[in-house]
Amino acid sequence: MNTCDRFTDLKAGYERDITFLRNHAARHSGSTASKSSTRHALAVKQNMAKALTRHYTRCPLCG
Repeated sequence: MNTCDRFTDLKAGYERDITFLRNHAARHSGSTASKSSTRHALAVKQNMAKALTRHYTRCPLCG
């Protein structure tokens, strides 16, 4: 799969956010902040999938 630099930058940004949220959840395990961070990480992962799919279908360099 060939992708452009924009795709790579989008993916890296989302992965950075997901990692931050998961690390926060691990540091505060068992608390409501942990549960909230875990839910946000899942939501960000879904948003990443949508954004990358949208980019891939519209980008002339990727598709």
